[in-house]
Amino acid sequence: MIGTDMAAGKMTVGLELYSHLLKKKISSGFVATGQVGITVTGGGIPLDAYKLDYACGAVESAVLDHQDKEVVIVEGQGSILHPGSTATLPLMRGTCPTHMILCHIARNKTLRSIENILIPDLKKFIKLNEELATVIGTYPKAKVVGVALNTVKMSEDEAQGFINKVEEETGLPATDVIRYGGEKIFNEILK
Repeated sequence: MIGTDMAAGKMTVGLELYSHLLKKKISSGFVATGQVGITVTGGGIPLDAYKLDYACGAVESAVLDHQDKEVVIVEGQGSILHPGSTATLPLMRGTCPTHMILCHIARNKTLRSIENILIPDLKKFIKLNEELATVIGTYPKAKVVGVALNTVKMSEDEAQGFINKVEEETGLPATDVIRYGGEKIFNEILK
């Protein structure tokens, strides 16, 4: 899970995906990387407690604990856009992801806590994350397969309009997984 900001729904979307896969009887693991995720799932790693030099290895070890699973979901942390976050890079390096889901708060055009930092065009932001995850082709291909939007505080028409706009602009399926369910995005993981 990657995001345009902190607290953009990465844990929630990851847990919804995990639940979806378990209901489909797909062998899945979930790696919590923050305190709330650890509290909810009963396991994982407190990524922010690791020294940066050891964070990638801690993530890799947590992922390898689930190597018997068909799908391993890793809770995202931070955002490469946020100047106060260093968590995304060790998550990318430690997981070597094949698929990513971008999480975004639909009503936000800037970071929540630093309003002078604009959220860039989502298609460009997706490309940046894909290039960063693969180190421009050095690591296995990592692809963003969908956009999970948080449309809270939006009317039904506003939410549907924003979802349609994101799908048109990115060429990817988009939805609010809490409001409308996540199958539209989650099934992309299974392709």
